[in-house]
Amino acid sequence: MSIKALIVDDEENSRKALLNMLQYYCKDIEVIGQAENISSAFEMVNEHNPDVVFLDIQMPGGNGFELLKKFKPIPFKVIFVTAFDHFALRAIKLSAVDYLLKPLSPKELIRSIDKLEKQMDDEDLLNKQIETLEDNLQPDKPVKKIILNTSTAMHVIKINEVIRCEADENYTRVIQEDGKAVLVAKTLKEFDEMLSPFGFCRIHQSHLINLSHVITFEKSVGLVILSTKERVPVSSRRKEFFLSALQHHV
Repeated sequence: MSIKALIVDDEENSRKALLNMLQYYCKDIEVIGQAENISSAFEMVNEHNPDVVFLDIQMPGGNGFELLKKFKPIPFKVIFVTAFDHFALRAIKLSAVDYLLKPLSPKELIRSIDKLEKQMDDEDLLNKQIETLEDNLQPDKPVKKIILNTSTAMHVIKINEVIRCEADENYTRVIQEDGKAVLVAKTLKEFDEMLSPFGFCRIHQSHLINLSHVITFEKSVGLVILSTKERVPVSSRRKEFFLSALQHHV
């Protein structure tokens, strides 16, 4: 199966690097064009109908998100390419949209293409992801959302409604206020990195909790009682870190 791709990046060297890597490592990808700005990218999308766009975030005259706003619904898959912009990257991770970091890694590129090939027939997935991403990018919206993908469904959840996350080998169980749990094929470490900026704290090798839902900390036994009445252990080596995080969160 040949997948038509468009590369959008204002830096020529970056476009060449990605093109060379795709030609060498990803034989199923056919690069049908390159664009250096949003306006030329818009024209190329309409002319060539690519299956996927490798989209740089920061470009002169407009960022990559502005290209996506020109299409409703978005008729192609997106893989963001970025060198920095921590705010945007945080929003991308929460929205479960695929991305590559510069300088590009062949291993990560291959992983992204494998993931892309599995999702080519899912037309609704990207549009829901981008809708969530646009919400998360608005600084005046205090309530952020996270997308949890499972083998059977895509869940869009408000972060403040997540009570805790629990490790289950290479999976993580995400528990919500209503008691529902979603099992996701991501490690607890990945959730820690995504959710720690939003008031979550890793208190144990197996537990990440939402500090806003802490009711009591029983120091003598090292247990946190959450708003759901659940009792979660705090490891001894994370106790001081947890107490400091809780103090700054209140």
